[in-house]
Parts: sequence; structure tokens; C-alpha cells
Amino acid sequence: MVKEAAQRYWLGHQVVFGRVLRQPCASPRPDGSVAACTIVGVEESSGLSKLAFASLWLLVFAMPWEDAITISDFGTSVRLIGMVTVGLGVLAVIERGKLRRPAPGHIVMALFVLLAALSYLWSLYPEGTLVQAFSYIQLFAMVWLIWELAPRVREQMRLMQAYILGTFVSGIDTLYSSLSHQESVYQRYAGARLDANDLGLIMALSIPMSYYLLIENKGWMAWIYRVQLILAGTTILLTASRGATLATVVALAIVPLTQARLTVHQRIAVLLTISLLVYGALLFVPSSSWERLSTLPSEFAQGTLTGRTIIWKAGWEIFRVHPFLGIGANAFRLIVSRVLAEPIRLDERDPAPPAHNTFLSVLVEQGVIGFVLFCALLAVLALSLRGMPRFQQRLWIVSLAVWVVGVSSLTWEMRKPTWFFFGLLMAQCGSMAQKRGPAQSYAHCFAKHRAPVLHVSCP
Repeated sequence: MVKEAAQRYWLGHQVVFGRVLRQPCASPRPDGSVAACTIVGVEESSGLSKLAFASLWLLVFAMPWEDAITISDFGTSVRLIGMVTVGLGVLAVIERGKLRRPAPGHIVMALFVLLAALSYLWSLYPEGTLVQAFSYIQLFAMVWLIWELAPRVREQMRLMQAYILGTFVSGIDTLYSSLSHQESVYQRYAGARLDANDLGLIMALSIPMSYYLLIENKGWMAWIYRVQLILAGTTILLTASRGATLATVVALAIVPLTQARLTVHQRIAVLLTISLLVYGALLFVPSSSWERLSTLPSEFAQGTLTGRTIIWKAGWEIFRVHPFLGIGANAFRLIVSRVLAEPIRLDERDPAPPAHNTFLSVLVEQGVIGFVLFCALLAVLALSLRGMPRFQQRLWIVSLAVWVVGVSSLTWEMRKPTWFFFGLLMAQCGSMAQKRGPAQSYAHCFAKHRAPVLHVSCP
């Protein structure tokens, strides 16, 4: 009789050391059968989905050196990769037959893109606004593909890896330019045909991410991330970008914020990496770069930050005339040249330099409404970090801080790394929420359908 009772209870239960544990997938149906509950809700990727993700990986890999290869009458190679990625991604989603529910950040981001497109109606530079609107749509498509094709942490870490490996291309090219004395501008070095300030921030953003992957990986991959940290720091100093240097100081805060997590061996490895970085900086960075970086305090106190404050004053005057809707996306350069007493011309194609401040650029081009949406997006991203594990939470807090410091002297609201980081952050928050959801559902399922417990004594 005891044997028969045990057999009846065995269905939907496990006996472990005198306890009876209910199978996590057992959920009684009205007909008495047992239904399986999905714990993670992750389906096996199809061949087309894997191909689309590989294309997305290649797109992220090419971001840190996007200007290195150009195709005549078409644009950069990254543009071609992006078009292929979108096509494959759409086909993969159609094959899967369903869409993931968007995060709040996607909704705010979509509204921001919509407003940029609508600004064509009142733009003071409609041709430029139309181009910018299409660029925003393409960037939003990339964010959507990250959400659809990288729902799990392991795919997100692979995209991080792609970005880190991509920095080797521009970093090594910068180092080569320095050794061969090929300056991008006077006494400054930047590889992959990138602007020195842009390259500096690209590298600064890679530091927290590379450090995170370093801690999460072992073996030879960990050494690749250590070498990347040394290369990134050296490259930033070779660009002599003062804004990127400040952003790098913020990026290095990831080390003390996470030192409690490190093992003794990892702490020794971090100290060794920092020592090699200092040695590399002393070995490769010329005195001219150090001299330019040393002017940072005086520029803040008395200077114009290489003419930036003059541009900011002109931008503020434009905003006072068009406060609510702005002058239209991508119209800042053209309109500010009419306000400046002495127009600043970069070359024949550029009537004036960009805003050199992402927040001011959004405020002037899309007015108070666009600025509120942009700040709301940042607020949603920051608030979404509350449910993340502590290590990942601190990674993204530092990364957002690096971005804020870096874009305070650059126009980066339409740059691919900005949208990649925002999209990756939303994807990682979504995967964490997905992990919490099934665990809570299982606890509720277990409490609701709890079966009687059969106590089995162990000899």
C-alpha cells in the first residue's frame, strides 16, 4: 500500500534526501493531465536567426572603425553591412512569426525619432532634416534588431565582444600613425580616418565593457581584454582629446566600484594591466599630447574650449528664437553659421562646426519638446537599472556616466555607438526581467498547485 501511494505521488514530484520537490514544469490541467510551464521562454535559434545575428555582430565590430573603408557613390562599409543586417533581421523575425514586447525605452526612442522626422515640416534646413530623419530610422532599426536578435545575456556579451575587438582596428592604426608620424590634425593622432575626439570617446566607452568581459571570462580571452584596455588607454592619450580623457577618468571608476568582487589573482592582474598601461603611455605618447592635455584646467577657467563656448552662445541665441519646436534636425551647422560674428569653417563642405554638445544640439534642433523626450529616454534607461544584478548595474552606471561626460563636448545624438549602447542596455535589462518573471511565475505556480507532501525517511 505504501508502495502504491509512493507511485501515485511520484508523478510531478522528485524525492531528494527525505524531501519531496515538485517538478518545475508540473501544472495540473482540468482534465488531470500535467502541462509544462516555460521557465525561460527561450527558443532555439533557427539558421536564419543565427545568420542575422552574425551580420549584427559584424555591424557592431565595424563601428569603432566605420570610416576606414568607403565605397564610392555609396558610403562607408558599415552602411552596407547595416542594410544587410536589417534585411536578414526582418526575415528572421518573419520566420519566427512574433515580435517581442518593446521596453519603455523603445517607446520613448520611437517618439524622439518621430519628432525628428516631423521637424521636416518646420525645418530651416529641410534637405538636411530629411537626411537626418532617415539616419534616425536606420539607427532605431539597429536598436530593434538588438532587442529581437540578442534577448539573452550570452548574445549581449558577444555583441560587447564585437565592439571590443573592433577597437583593435582603430587602436592599432592609431598606434601605427603615431610611430610613422602621420598626424590626423596638428600634433594629434587618430586611426581609421576617424576624428580624434570621436575616436577618444569610442575608446573610453570600451573601457568599462572590456573590464566587465575581463572579469566574466577566463583563459586567453581574458588576456585579449587586458591588452585592449592597455591599447584603449594609449589610443586616448594619442588623440590628445581632453573630453575623452575626462571620460576615461570616469570610466576607470569601474575598478574601485567592483573591487570587492575580484579575487586575489584578478586584483594582481588588474594592477599588472594598469602598470603596463602606464608604461605604454610613457613609451608611445609624445610630449605634444601631454602638453595639450595639460591645458585642460586653463581652458576650463579662462579659455573657449577650442571655440566651443562661442558656438554654444550662438546656439543659445538660436534656441531663444525657436524654443518649442526647434529649427529642425540637422540644421544646427547651417543656421549657426549665420549667427556667428566670424563664421568658423572646417572645410569647403562644412559651413560651420557642429554643436560640440549633444544636449545643446538636441535642444536647438528639436526644441524643448525634443529635449524633454531625449532626457526622458536617459531617465528611463537609468531607472531600468534598478532590477539588475549589482555588477551589471555598476557597469551600466559607469558607462552612462562616461557617455554623458564625453558627449558634453561632442555631437553624438546621431552616432552609432550611442544607439548601440542604448539598445544593448535595454536588451540586457529585458533579459534580466525575463529571468525574474519565470522565477516568480514558478513560485506562484508552486504555491497555487501545491500537492500533499510524502515524507520518505532516509536510512
